[in-house]
Amino acid sequence: MKATSIGTKKVDPILIEVIRNGFVAAADEMKINLARTAYNPIIYEVLDFSVGLFDHNGDMVSQAAGLPIFLGNLPPSVKQIISDIGKENMTAGDVYLINDTYTVGTHLNDVVVCSPIFLEENIIGFAASRAHWLDIGAVSPGGWTTDTTEIYQEGIRLRSIQLMKSGVMNRDVYQILRDNVRFTESVMGDLRAQIAASHTGERRMLEIVKKYGLETVQVAIQKMFLMEEKATRAAIAAIPDGEYKAESFMDDDGVGVKNPKVCVNVKIKGEEMIIDLTGSAEQCLGPINCGYAATLSGARIALKAVTNPLSPVNEGTFRPLTLTIPENCMFNAKHPAPSAVYGLVLMTLCDTIFKALATAIPERIPAAHYGDVCAVFIFGDDPSTGVPYLHTEAEGGGWGANRFRDGENVMIAIADGDTRNVPVEIVESKFPFRIERYEVRQDSGGPGRFRGGLGHFRDYKIINHDPKFTTTQERSECPPWGLFGGQTALHNRVVVNPGTQKEEIIQKTTGYQLKDGDILSVQTGGGGGYGNPLDRTVDEVRVDVIRGYVSLKAAEECYGVIIDPISLSVDQIATNNKRKQLKALS
Repeated sequence: MKATSIGTKKVDPILIEVIRNGFVAAADEMKINLARTAYNPIIYEVLDFSVGLFDHNGDMVSQAAGLPIFLGNLPPSVKQIISDIGKENMTAGDVYLINDTYTVGTHLNDVVVCSPIFLEENIIGFAASRAHWLDIGAVSPGGWTTDTTEIYQEGIRLRSIQLMKSGVMNRDVYQILRDNVRFTESVMGDLRAQIAASHTGERRMLEIVKKYGLETVQVAIQKMFLMEEKATRAAIAAIPDGEYKAESFMDDDGVGVKNPKVCVNVKIKGEEMIIDLTGSAEQCLGPINCGYAATLSGARIALKAVTNPLSPVNEGTFRPLTLTIPENCMFNAKHPAPSAVYGLVLMTLCDTIFKALATAIPERIPAAHYGDVCAVFIFGDDPSTGVPYLHTEAEGGGWGANRFRDGENVMIAIADGDTRNVPVEIVESKFPFRIERYEVRQDSGGPGRFRGGLGHFRDYKIINHDPKFTTTQERSECPPWGLFGGQTALHNRVVVNPGTQKEEIIQKTTGYQLKDGDILSVQTGGGGGYGNPLDRTVDEVRVDVIRGYVSLKAAEECYGVIIDPISLSVDQIATNNKRKQLKALS
């Protein structure tokens, strides 16, 4: 092996790998410390956060496994702070906050805490975390609103705000935050956990630099960037050159714009990938708009998924990607556009990019997944204490099947990566409701030679009080699609008091009034099927029925398999006739 040379310094390839993995381990430790010291389940159970280390220019050196949706906007957050403050004005011990939608992309609840890392008098890097704050002072608790029409309704907007100077807390800023968010003590606890994560990253970066020398580490970082860039370029070069297009649409923007369109044109030119969103819907009145940096995250997720999904990411991973977005577009939000539920459209964007590439690389592309975090926010006053509470969690759903296997059941949406829902035991011990049912949703996966994954039923029973809830459930009008003959899956929805005279089906709502004893049933969608359902083997269909994944009715109507309801044996003669009949109709 030859030593790497950048400028006059040479670094052994083995040492480069040692340094690379040292930075990855440092980011992982930041993640562990943040989760262990956070106050709210949205962080320590759901894991709605991400952490990373950056070089002196704000380029990503390492990022812990977490939310892919933050792949594109943690580096812009650091670089925006550098641009606004100026490195010459920073000192050791400084801490900065940013959540501005228009510069860093996401909704205001996602607050970045960033600290410069000094070696003597010089900045050698930055440590940063982005975490979902339980509340940010929006018009509705939690800030996840479906009907806001301007950013001012969505909470406190922070852009490169200095929280600490030389290790000393800025009392004025801290007090403004305390006085303008709900659930003050726990939210401020999460802020302190983020600061602790920055300190962890700072210590570990300094240890690496002091052990191997600053020049050696800087050369290694540049080589790490080049290695990831080379690997990504090689993977893109393996995709046939051409333009690949696809379209989809959202249900609505929450306040009246129906079916905003998602248009994708993926251009492969040698080792370069260009994702062009021209033709997508204009900036919407409602809160599904994304800042550019958030949209970049979606594009980066898709790129990573179809190139080298298993390798760690750094800034070099994404150098071969170009993203083109029109100025007036829901993917390029401009002030004062609302963006509280920006994540909804990013899930569909990822699926649509994959759909565009399906004919180019069918062996790597799955059918659409359930396409939403299906977020549920329940809030009120705990009847046993009188203290206000807010329960927040994402819900899992089905993923699309691919050329080789069925889709996964009850997995979190693609852009949210390692995010999880809250365990039943935690929900019932901390909040005044009970989980009455938690099971897979039969027939929710799209039929196909390979069946789409299943969503779930998760039913909350309200106990001894009258809370409110907010939710967003997408894909009711553009359900998760199948590929190459596979069929669509069931879509996401919430049903209040299912099976009763008071039953109500809800897709999006903010502050819906619940009553004591009500059942709130979250019914997530499945993934699309892949290939003709009539090509699925009879034995596979029978096993699906035994497991409860597919009903007897769906086995017959979708797969042409007739199964005895008592013995669960297959009537082979009837099945052969039924499949011939269905093939004749197709």
